[in-house]
Amino acid sequence: MDDSGKGRLPPGFRKLDLAGRRDAVRSAFFIPDDEWAGTSAAPETLELLDVMVETTVGCVPLPLGIAQGFLIDDKDVLIPMAVEEPSIITAASYAAHLVREDDGFRTWASDPLMTAQVFLESVTAQGEQALRECETELRQALAGPLASLSRRGGGYRSFLVARLPSRTVRLDLLIDVRDALGANRLNTAAESVCPLLERVSGGRALMAILTNAAAQRLAGARFSIPVERLKRDLPAGMSCQEAARRIAAASVVAQEDPSRAVTHNKGIMNGIASLALATMNDTRAVEAAAHLWAARDGNYRGLSRYSTDGMSLAGEIELPLPLASVGGSVDFHPAGRASLRILGSPDARRLSRIAAALGLAQNFAAVLALVTHGIQKGHMKYHAARLAYRAGARGTEVRRLAEMLAPPGSMDLASAHALLERLRGKLSR
Repeated sequence: MDDSGKGRLPPGFRKLDLAGRRDAVRSAFFIPDDEWAGTSAAPETLELLDVMVETTVGCVPLPLGIAQGFLIDDKDVLIPMAVEEPSIITAASYAAHLVREDDGFRTWASDPLMTAQVFLESVTAQGEQALRECETELRQALAGPLASLSRRGGGYRSFLVARLPSRTVRLDLLIDVRDALGANRLNTAAESVCPLLERVSGGRALMAILTNAAAQRLAGARFSIPVERLKRDLPAGMSCQEAARRIAAASVVAQEDPSRAVTHNKGIMNGIASLALATMNDTRAVEAAAHLWAARDGNYRGLSRYSTDGMSLAGEIELPLPLASVGGSVDFHPAGRASLRILGSPDARRLSRIAAALGLAQNFAAVLALVTHGIQKGHMKYHAARLAYRAGARGTEVRRLAEMLAPPGSMDLASAHALLERLRGKLSR
């Protein structure tokens, strides 16, 4: 086979139509049938994806599962989660069932406030003071760009001026974006007022863009359960009180040790990011806001906390959750619309509250496992199905072989092949 063109895309690749780009990629990298099938979808879906991003050549399908058992503010909620890692959805559902027997999750969310920023150079002290006094003009200049938000009860709320150590002056525009993430609207608003701010301050605009810090767009959740709820699956000899104590102690470690906190928070984001992706929200924005919030006092800390008095265990979480229920890809992609329908068509604040409860449930399940049986006992059980599939099991064989692989020492491909032959031999008799 001639390898001269391998790994090279043809000149003008980006100008090809979707079919042409797909053919070019497959030819250039000799992609086999099974791998290529993994990037494929129905023609109408590929056409939609071609509109969403540049140089589309296919898709990367992710499993979409449903976390069950959630009682959030007295309402039953099914939560769609798009995620590639096994055990995450099961863990969230397990925690939800533990919590629902005792009032479920209680949640809250602030107004959906986001911040657009303009950075100005060469601003004198007098120019800085002039900026602080220009709100009337600023409000008038923003009336047009924010008109649609204002009609829905959102729009401009306030502004703040700060001088950075570099001497650059930053002006923050606090804007209520209602049910949208609002990135495009925020960026448009910030750019539209640059000429006004330059004239008022005497400085020069360096850049204008939203911040993903989202520190004003907070959501939180909490629960409290009797420690006796933990008795369902504890190691022999471990009391419920000891399990609760260990959960609280692990929470303290996540407040003290950044190297533990980052993994603690990753577990929280396992749930939140999966929900964000299922609803076609901006997962990068949500992750960035959460991790900045975790370090807001200069030390990176766990986003959740647990405490116990020996009789009950309480958990709580608070973090920025800039999630939208309209706009962007959320109501453009049919999978996003379907996920929102499963959730009960929440507005943005309700979606953020659901996400907070999901993040807390995900973390609770992980910490409970970590301080009792260890994280691998449940985790590896779900990897067994993947191993069975890799060994060649299909259909009902996958789950049956996964059960045979569960005992310690058999979780490798050679064992899977041998056990599959034995399974098929029994089935053929």
